[in-house]
Amino acid sequence: MHRILALVIVPLMLLSALAFAQENPDGKTVVVTGEGVIFNNDQVTAKDKAIDSALRRAVEQAVGTFVKSTTLVENYVTVEDKILASAKGFVKEWKILSENVDGNVVTVKVQAVVAANKLKESLDSIQWVMAQKEYPRVMLMIAEQNVGEESYSYWWGNTASTVSMSQAENTLTEELDKIGFVVIDPQVLAGKIQMKDAYKVTSAGVKDEAALEIANLTEAQVVIIGTAVATSAGPVMEGSKLLSGQADISLKVINVDNGQVLATSTAHAADAHISKVTAGNNALQKTARKIAADVITKLVDKWSSTMGIVTVEVKGLTSYDMLVKFETLLKNNVRGVKGVSERKMTGDSALLDVYISGKASHLASELSGGNFSNFSLKIVEVTQNLIKVELGG
Repeated sequence: MHRILALVIVPLMLLSALAFAQENPDGKTVVVTGEGVIFNNDQVTAKDKAIDSALRRAVEQAVGTFVKSTTLVENYVTVEDKILASAKGFVKEWKILSENVDGNVVTVKVQAVVAANKLKESLDSIQWVMAQKEYPRVMLMIAEQNVGEESYSYWWGNTASTVSMSQAENTLTEELDKIGFVVIDPQVLAGKIQMKDAYKVTSAGVKDEAALEIANLTEAQVVIIGTAVATSAGPVMEGSKLLSGQADISLKVINVDNGQVLATSTAHAADAHISKVTAGNNALQKTARKIAADVITKLVDKWSSTMGIVTVEVKGLTSYDMLVKFETLLKNNVRGVKGVSERKMTGDSALLDVYISGKASHLASELSGGNFSNFSLKIVEVTQNLIKVELGG
């Protein structure tokens, strides 16, 4: 709890020197500063980035106010990243009070009015969705190539007794942890993976099937795969000692239970430093934070829809007719079921996609408590997206 509070309190203390706030019924007025680095003598773009930075800080400060003024559960206090990804959408109006250029940096002071009610409603909806999904367990499999490296490095290629995550994975872990995801430490698989060609990474990243195979060695419900590449673009401008680091990250989010692709995302960012390696590291971290916000937004939007899909694995079938009767039972006699799609039947087993309003645990509870005249039913396993049942005559 102390760690989570620190994540919120420290940024607020830093901002307090730059901003003051005034509450009103419709919004929150703040004065903040923002900075933008000038690349290739483009002062206009740098000013735009400085304004974006200031507006983000305005919304960040407003988020912190809600954290302090309401009774929120532990995971709730740091869900602001999804909000900050679209900060301008929460600013009702703003104006520049002053601007200054010092070397390669443009600084602006902005007065902004943040839409307080809209912000609070969005915070509520994010936490509700995460609670409904029971704070999913995630495994990260991001192959990374930093400045000066000739090939990708990735933790599942290390068969030693210890493994470590990349810059991108570490940053993504921090961002996902803030909103309530449980990120699985790859150390639990140290020395347990037998490396084979299928697990190797190409320019397209690790194959979906290989990622799912590795993720299934853990209790991961979601696996995020992709690549992260940083390159050096030389001096930010002629005569400057600052070197530009450019980073690109591409991600795919997959449901471990059924292989469904939940979201995809790509992002690019740059940073500058006198060391090209440090510039690359900083660019990777900045890009990772950017793409994390986009992925979180897409997942929350997807999961907040009224209908979800649960895979039901059925065993104990004696005939196709028995499967049809079970499907009919699901459609007509089980609350929350909106539809059933048959994926395949092999021998005494079948896979069904069941469209429901609610969670898999609710569906399992309905099935477990049902009184079915045609056959007996036993729940064998329940996860976030999968239910395994055995039927009897």
